[in-house]
Amino acid sequence: MRERLTEPFDLEHLAGLAGLSTFHFSRAFKKASGVAPSRYFQRLRIEQAKRMLSGDDQSIIDIAMAVGFRSPSHFSQVFREVAGISPSEYRNRFASMQDVPTSIPRHART
Repeated sequence: MRERLTEPFDLEHLAGLAGLSTFHFSRAFKKASGVAPSRYFQRLRIEQAKRMLSGDDQSIIDIAMAVGFRSPSHFSQVFREVAGISPSEYRNRFASMQDVPTSIPRHART
């Protein structure tokens, strides 16, 4: 999944790689990881965005596009949902820190 962050989420492709139907893949993935495949994919995108926000001078819009979001407003909405703060707040807090937290807050794991 990490290699395909810029591409749209494709459940059929992932299920095909595992040799399962989309239904069975989703069920097995959620059982193993605790989250749905699409939710996990969103988390990967947000974790990459966090790394970029803390180390790059790219605009938030450019970062949103670089991690596969087609809409900056959707990126901001998902980022806030996962990280608990907006992308700009995250950048302001963690831009100069070496050890940037990238784990997902427990409340966002549902």
